[in-house]
Amino acid sequence: MKHTLHFTHANGIPSATYHTFLNCFEDEYNVKSIPLIGMNPRYPITKDWRYLVDEVIADIEQQFPHQQVIGLGHSFGGLVTMMAAYKKPALFTKLIIMDPPFVIGKNSAIFEVIKALNLKSVDRYTPAGVTLKRKDHWSSREEAVSTLRNNRLFRSFDEQCFLDYIDSGIVDDPKRGGVTLRIPKRVEAEIFRTVPAWWWRTPRKPPQVPIHLITAEQSPFYQQGLPQGLKKIYQIDYSVLPGGHMFPLEQPEMVAEFVKNKLKTLG
Repeated sequence: MKHTLHFTHANGIPSATYHTFLNCFEDEYNVKSIPLIGMNPRYPITKDWRYLVDEVIADIEQQFPHQQVIGLGHSFGGLVTMMAAYKKPALFTKLIIMDPPFVIGKNSAIFEVIKALNLKSVDRYTPAGVTLKRKDHWSSREEAVSTLRNNRLFRSFDEQCFLDYIDSGIVDDPKRGGVTLRIPKRVEAEIFRTVPAWWWRTPRKPPQVPIHLITAEQSPFYQQGLPQGLKKIYQIDYSVLPGGHMFPLEQPEMVAEFVKNKLKTLG
């Protein structure tokens, strides 16, 4: 019988973009993912992500009723999956979180104050400001492809992963004509703005589930010392792979193989 694995995607990147990566697990795992998190009005985006956490839990319970799952998530998806494991540990058997945007140390207290006061400077502390300036409309799918392929975010994507992003992340724009983003940039920016920053007030311990963090050499989170801090404060061990923050979509087969090997020894 195959193990059950539930995946949650990065902010602004639909799960279908990860098809090549997730397909590598199909021989050993029953894999399902939440297609688009953050778009359901039943689970609004708030300053502590509590409803997004509930959305992950609800999706797992709907897709894997009465079963425990391996939780796997990338970036935003990794952090919200870990938060789900803190809230409902009995739902999970293991966790692999890939480069989560964990706000740690004194910066978390500062960021929490900025969010509480609704200061506009929050956009300088997160990618929200850059996200809102991104182009989100193109006259055609061909223009979107040529423009986005040279964008810093997508430049290192595996070719099939990039095409899967175009297929899943770009849709017709009925109001303006042409095409636009499936996940509106205002939604993506709001998730960035509200990344939980209260970790300095939480118990300094990992979830009650075997957990491992994977980061990348060129990830800004690794270079800023976030995984290192998580290991020191929360006893969450980590591994470092080649690539940038989007490494599961840069080298999907290699990363999937690493994850599968780690799952065999984790816990």
